[in-house]
Amino acid sequence: MRVSAIIPTYNRKAHVLRAVDSVLAQTVPVDEIIVVDDGSTDGTGDLLRIRYGSRVVVLTQENKGVSAARNRGIREAQGEWVAFLDSDDIWFPEKMARQIDALSARGCDCGVCFTDNRFANNPDMAFTRFEQTGFLSVQKIGLLEELGTYIVAGMEPYFTSSLLIRRSLIDHVGGFDEALFIREDSDLMFRLSLQGRICFVGLPLVQVDRDPSRSVGLCNLFSSRDDRVFECLERVYIKWLAMPEIAGSRYERPIRDLLRLVYYDSVETKMRDFRIRRALYEIGRLRSLGESYTSLASNLWFRKVTKMRRRKLTTTKSRDRGTPGKHGLDLA
Repeated sequence: MRVSAIIPTYNRKAHVLRAVDSVLAQTVPVDEIIVVDDGSTDGTGDLLRIRYGSRVVVLTQENKGVSAARNRGIREAQGEWVAFLDSDDIWFPEKMARQIDALSARGCDCGVCFTDNRFANNPDMAFTRFEQTGFLSVQKIGLLEELGTYIVAGMEPYFTSSLLIRRSLIDHVGGFDEALFIREDSDLMFRLSLQGRICFVGLPLVQVDRDPSRSVGLCNLFSSRDDRVFECLERVYIKWLAMPEIAGSRYERPIRDLLRLVYYDSVETKMRDFRIRRALYEIGRLRSLGESYTSLASNLWFRKVTKMRRRKLTTTKSRDRGTPGKHGLDLA
């Protein structure tokens, strides 16, 4: 197996060296390391070239996002297999060896392998990704034929940094969708899951950084209900529903439900911001999914009441603990 490791990075000079070092420390070495510098302004590319020389291929491009950076790495890769590593994560030394053993044990019927992931730098996350998602297995090597079920439920047991994928399979499904800045990994893996069986290694062989002091831009976008979040999710679910494998399958209804939830969230956000015309447009999309005006009104009211109760419960719990709540300090 010839393996190319692909590391996209953007202004993470302090982290990317550690990521590259973890690839170089593998007990079974990869055949090439490609770092795609996605328009960094902190001197990342120069630093990499000085430190590693010919051991690392450094590609530079204007800032286009992580999907474009990964696709660039795939296009330039010489290996039959590609392994991804985000520049703030690291591989443990036996990561590649374990995955190669797993794929060898399964023969030629698997084109994707992933591993468990351990969280780091956050004391509140003293667990692995398998434990977090309920994907617990006593097997050190296993097969998974229903990965799409986990993806649709939003409980993917993997992170991109644990993926090892046959390059021809990525080419077959079209690579990462460069129009997405969230869920691009879920989108790719869902499409890959429909192509055949996937194997996994039930060991945490990747360390994922979850330092709470870091600014996590995507999380901030989710919490602010940015329109771009709705647009990306809508694109993903509409794309999935248009796939011939999905029509009439067990996935069709839950994906339609996910799309419906996106439109409801979008309606609520736009009504809250008094963007009535855009809210009405989203209501029209819900109507196209079969929602009646009666069900729309009922569901919007139910969602509002549920959120108010949840907010009240959170405030009450904070007050009972004597800690600041939503409405400030309890000085009684």
